[in-house]
Amino acid sequence: MNNKLNFWGASPIVFFLAIVYTIPVIILNHFFKHVFEIGFIPYKILVIVAIILLCPGIPLYIVTVKILKAAYKNNELITSGIFSICRNPLFAVVIFLLLPGITLLLKSWLLLTIPCFVYVMFKLFIHREEYLMEKTFGQAYIDYKNNTPAIFPRIWKYKK
Repeated sequence: MNNKLNFWGASPIVFFLAIVYTIPVIILNHFFKHVFEIGFIPYKILVIVAIILLCPGIPLYIVTVKILKAAYKNNELITSGIFSICRNPLFAVVIFLLLPGITLLLKSWLLLTIPCFVYVMFKLFIHREEYLMEKTFGQAYIDYKNNTPAIFPRIWKYKK
C-alpha cells in the first residue's frame, strides 16, 4: 500500500469499478430498452435538462482538473474557489452533472443508476485519499475537512 498522496487519489479504483458496473448495465439496457426507457417525459425535456447539466459540468470539470494539477505540482491544499463548497468537486461534477446529463440523453432509468453507483464507490474508496491528505497537510486539512462537505456542494459558502 502506497503511503504517498498521488494526483489521481481514489479516481482509478472508482473509475474501474464504474466501468465494470456500466458495461453490463449498458448491455442490459440495450436488450430491454423498452423496459427502461424514460417514456413519460418528452425527449425534448430530457435534452434540455441534459444541456442544463452538461453546460456547467464540462467547463467545471476542465477548470477543476487544471486547479488540481497546479495544486499537486506545488504540493498545495486548495480550499478556495470550487474547493470552498466541497472537498471533491471533480467527483461532484461527474456524479451530479456529467453522468446524469449523458444518461438523460440516452433516456434510460437503468442508466441513471450509474451516477448512483459511482457515488457509492466514491463513499467506499475516498477514505484512503482523505487519510493521505491529513498526513500530507495536517491540521489545515483536518480543519478544511471539518468545515467543507465531501461531495454535496454548499454553494452559499463559496469563497474566492
